[in-house]
Amino acid sequence: MYPLLVLIVSFVPGLLWLLYFYRRDVYEPEPMHLVVRCFVFGILAVIPVGLVEAPFQRLIEQPSGIAEFLAVTIIVIGLTEETAKFLAAKLAVPDKTEIDEVVDGIVYCVSAGLGFSAAENYLYVVAFGLRVGLSRAVVTCLAHASFSGVVGYAYGRAVTGAENGHLVVAKGLGLAAVLHGLYDFALMSGWVSPVLLLVVIGALYAFLIGRIRHALTLSKFRR
Repeated sequence: MYPLLVLIVSFVPGLLWLLYFYRRDVYEPEPMHLVVRCFVFGILAVIPVGLVEAPFQRLIEQPSGIAEFLAVTIIVIGLTEETAKFLAAKLAVPDKTEIDEVVDGIVYCVSAGLGFSAAENYLYVVAFGLRVGLSRAVVTCLAHASFSGVVGYAYGRAVTGAENGHLVVAKGLGLAAVLHGLYDFALMSGWVSPVLLLVVIGALYAFLIGRIRHALTLSKFRR
């Protein structure tokens, strides 16, 4: 397998999605270097996530029952990964004055989510081949972007003045963890057909776009 081709299949789709979502911030786009920084920090977030999830690998691969498997996908996978991606975005952009619109929180968190997805894609391509990476280029990138977008919307609201900001972020993380966990549960259990999974991804994408559009209506730069 050619190393350059592996890198292209793994990272280029995430960068293209990053550009796509970056261009959705139509009123006052964020500095591109901060958006790319979030992407890079999202890549690095794979390392601590791997360390946290490693002790639970047996439960992930061989759960004793449906309830245990669902708990693992939501708490161990969903909550761990969504928290890591959120912290990656926060660490990448520590100056909260950069977030002066709700949509800014979405852009930064989605960028971190896409970086995380790209790193995951790289690991999957190395392990299972290019075909897996090509299929994940759309499905997994959009899934991670959507889950991170839920947190980003909450974070943007919290930073721009929503009451009980910490509670707003906690609710966003909780919702993203549940959505992520349910998605992984459906994917890993094999109970849902590939066609239905594509429908789910389409619904997640529509949900994210809806959040972005609503966030733009709240922009103080809107004319």
